[in-house]
Amino acid sequence: MSTPYRYKLDPAVSPGYCHVDNLSKESAEVASLILQSNRTAYHVFTTDFDKMGAYLHNHIVHHTVTLWALGADPETMVFHKKNNENYQLLPRKFPDENVIEEIKTEKGFRKYRGSQDHFLDFVTFFEREIDQFGYQEVLQRYMVGGGEIADDLLGRMYHGYVHSLMYVGQALEFKQLPLLAEGLAQAASHDDMYYNDFLTYTELQTRYTNEPSLSLVECMEKCRQDPVISTCSSVDVHHQVVNGSWRVEKEMIRDYVCGKAFREMATVCAQYRVNEDDVERASAELINAAVYMASAAQSPPHECRFDFFLIHGSNASLWQTAFTEESSLSRAQKARLIEYSGRVILMLYAGMGSPPLNIDWLLAQVPREPQADWNRVFERVLRHKDDGHMSKLIRVIRHAQDISLPYENDARFPMKQHMFLPAAQAAIDSGSDKPMSGVLHFDFVRGCAFPKAWENVPTRDAVVM
Repeated sequence: MSTPYRYKLDPAVSPGYCHVDNLSKESAEVASLILQSNRTAYHVFTTDFDKMGAYLHNHIVHHTVTLWALGADPETMVFHKKNNENYQLLPRKFPDENVIEEIKTEKGFRKYRGSQDHFLDFVTFFEREIDQFGYQEVLQRYMVGGGEIADDLLGRMYHGYVHSLMYVGQALEFKQLPLLAEGLAQAASHDDMYYNDFLTYTELQTRYTNEPSLSLVECMEKCRQDPVISTCSSVDVHHQVVNGSWRVEKEMIRDYVCGKAFREMATVCAQYRVNEDDVERASAELINAAVYMASAAQSPPHECRFDFFLIHGSNASLWQTAFTEESSLSRAQKARLIEYSGRVILMLYAGMGSPPLNIDWLLAQVPREPQADWNRVFERVLRHKDDGHMSKLIRVIRHAQDISLPYENDARFPMKQHMFLPAAQAAIDSGSDKPMSGVLHFDFVRGCAFPKAWENVPTRDAVVM
């Protein structure tokens, strides 16, 4: 069992939800060592926000855990760690006991939050809080329990495209307390530009709306039909260059979705509501709909590709299961987390231009390995030389299949059992032979509703199978 200060994966204790049958202690030990060393060797971000205007994240942690669950041997995990070391940043600063003492007070917590310089100060602080009070109390105090500090940190969980929530969800799924400390610290290190205001405003609006509750896919369709929401974004956000270098001057959510369609988005998102007596089904629905969104956002006649930003919504959705199964959370807290995650998924959907969803186009694509089963898909993704986006995508597609089975005839679940394996095959087939160069990814399109995003993707007839 892990402690707040030490990772310890174990095939018997912490296999996770979606995993191969042959998890080994040797792989668990190597994965635990990689997780432990990453904390002090590298910064949690791979870019300097002040220079680039964006947070790109160190993915070694959730990549390693995903590889382990999918059956990677020690050599494979070490290879991927080394393959992703060349663009990591060194820690900005090491823990300062004076700062940590200040963070213990609400005034000090507010003073240092939002600064990536103090990530390790927050890690140390949360480790000690977990050690003293237990992880259940820490979740209440700093994420789900209400009040200014918890509500603020909950909103920050979604900043930077949901990476902090991934950490916390993986911590619960794999019973890794250091991962919880890192996830909370990452959220505390994010700035506060847009998500908190939007999520708070939308939550207030739900108290006054007379509009009926809608499923997540129905809300996606409302976004697509709304003339303001469907035109609020631009593919140009993905092609920003200043003095010859990439720099984010305009941010997709802040300047486009919230900047141009704040009230319209809030009106739609307020219709996505979850009854606390329905959290188990609603959690499964969210994961199913998120996978459907990412899989069905295609552009005929082009070969299938997945959108880089939509997959962040789908990949992070897996851990809604962890929150729903966490006994220390009330049903109302679980319902609120599902609502927040669903509304952020809708924001990502609008940010990509509210693309039409066409799962039939994906299902009609002939896989490169038509006879491949899930184990073969797992084998292929373990060899994929990226930073974990593809392996997390494959894993959430499989998890969605498992949890969706009881709801096969429910219209709120657009992904049906026969669709999941073809979606996973299309995903791994779409992978580039050279998935990355530094922090640049070549596997995915960006802004999938816009024709420009597909300019370099071959049409299906032109693809040599």
